[in-house]
Amino acid sequence: MLRIVSFHPFPDEALAPVRECACCGEHYTVKRRGMRLFSGDTLEGEICPDCVLAGPVGAAGKVRERIAAGGRSGRAPAEGVERASWIRLLRRRALLLEETPSFSLDARQAAVRETRERR
Repeated sequence: MLRIVSFHPFPDEALAPVRECACCGEHYTVKRRGMRLFSGDTLEGEICPDCVLAGPVGAAGKVRERIAAGGRSGRAPAEGVERASWIRLLRRRALLLEETPSFSLDARQAAVRETRERR
């Protein structure tokens, strides 16, 4: 089961930091509060507001889409051991998401605020 922990981006940076979502793989900008996925004490990665709003099942679907696409986005390792490890990592993440009943209300509210901020 995964949980989301919010964090504040560095306020002294001139530009908002760009992050990569651990679920969909898209790059996004953190405006107010970023969100990180944890399995116990292990950081799984950061999650974008769109994946939070999709819920755990929707986010797991996006992870599986990345696996099915075979990393054609250019962000996946090309071949060999690194690629097999990348696929195992994504499969594990999808299973953890599917086992998560829902994301917290705080995380969903933060995601709504972030998407509103983008407009």
